[in-house]
Amino acid sequence: MLFTRKSLLISLFITTALILFFLFINFLGAVDHFYLSFLNAAIMMVGLYFVIRQTHKDAGKDFTYMKGFVTSLAVGILSSVLFTIFMGFYMFELNPEIAVMLNESLNLASGTTRGPLLFFILLSGISTAIVSSLIVIPIFKPSWNIKQSSRKQEIIENYTS
Repeated sequence: MLFTRKSLLISLFITTALILFFLFINFLGAVDHFYLSFLNAAIMMVGLYFVIRQTHKDAGKDFTYMKGFVTSLAVGILSSVLFTIFMGFYMFELNPEIAVMLNESLNLASGTTRGPLLFFILLSGISTAIVSSLIVIPIFKPSWNIKQSSRKQEIIENYTS
């Protein structure tokens, strides 16, 4: 199953943390400092760690990289979509000055602000989810201990001879 109750809750946690971080940066007046968006990646990575850990616990020995990656990617995409919806509402309805400032800073497309800006936010979130998933999944990788590998090699050699 792609989404479980826990993975949906973690997705909402990630979205809430991203929104609170944005509102905090906005409160400080530091929205134009793009390097602070790196902390969005840290928030996403922590959330995806918990999703992959939960998937690993639920699957047990049946855990695969693909299962962990697909679940974490789905949670990351959902969180990115929800955050993009919030940003669209906030930037274009509550505080349009941010949209103008971001459009001038990013130079995404001349004359249009909504589509390219929201697309940029969405793609940033999805790419962060992909990279974060690929960074976190090896933590749950089964050991390739030399003793275990040599034992498997012995079994293969005995079977083929």
